[in-house]
Amino acid sequence: MTALLSTRDLVVGYEGRTVLDGLELDLPADAFTVVVGPNACGKSTVLRTMARLLTPRRGAVLLDGAQIRDLPTRDVARRLGVLPQSPLVPEGITVADLVGRGRQPYQRWWRQWSAEDGRAVDEAMRLADVTALADRAVDTLSGGQRQRVWIAMTLAQDTDALLLDEPTTFLDLAHQVEVLDLLHRLRVERGRTVVAVLHDLNQAARYADHLVAMRDGAVVAAGPPREILDAGLVRDVFGLDCVVVPCPVTGAPLVVPARTQTSAAPPARTHSSAAPAGTPAPAGAPVGDA
Repeated sequence: MTALLSTRDLVVGYEGRTVLDGLELDLPADAFTVVVGPNACGKSTVLRTMARLLTPRRGAVLLDGAQIRDLPTRDVARRLGVLPQSPLVPEGITVADLVGRGRQPYQRWWRQWSAEDGRAVDEAMRLADVTALADRAVDTLSGGQRQRVWIAMTLAQDTDALLLDEPTTFLDLAHQVEVLDLLHRLRVERGRTVVAVLHDLNQAARYADHLVAMRDGAVVAAGPPREILDAGLVRDVFGLDCVVVPCPVTGAPLVVPARTQTSAAPPARTHSSAAPAGTPAPAGAPVGDA
């Protein structure tokens, strides 16, 4: 396995609290990697540090074997497209203008907007299904529409790798599948490396070539979902009893949670239209046991 991104003895924290302590992780090139784990386990911290949005206290992030902190910012921006959680929308900006900002790493004072930039933006909006929104102000869109616009901006950056922190946030189920299908196609048809944090374990198992399961800032297991995802791993990572069966559609592992408690006997059914006690039954109604 050739690693595009790696961490070595990585220590990262916030305001005196250590989140990652000595993390060793390799993310393969030309693969769709999904990072899963419970809330506050360090998933987003890993992506933010790899994207140089956080500075580690110790250790290194390597991009193709070179320390990413030593690489020129413009070079990194041409290699890594990053979609963080809840990015801020500039007030009044249109969809086309925001997606166009993905082309900034290719701009120079002597080279402004080009036909190539226009083609990249048009293709990114088409792939993310936001072409019809091109002239709309981003701050007038729904949460799901905004998320697809941000994804389009990341695609317009035309990088070798995409890092996406919960890219299906705010999307309904149909659009979640559309986005994940799109990322899968980018990996298969265009050789992009995709790294995403997802909360849905079954979506992760369905789409990932490489699954990373984290807990308490450490990697519990990493590898192909069909090799590592079982009931024991789910219990270790999420504290959840379950059974894992093959998905009837894809054959990927499908996690079926067990009940957390025994259900009480269902209450007797009542109907708001029932007649009060003592009211005679209407003519022709059955009397007594049926």
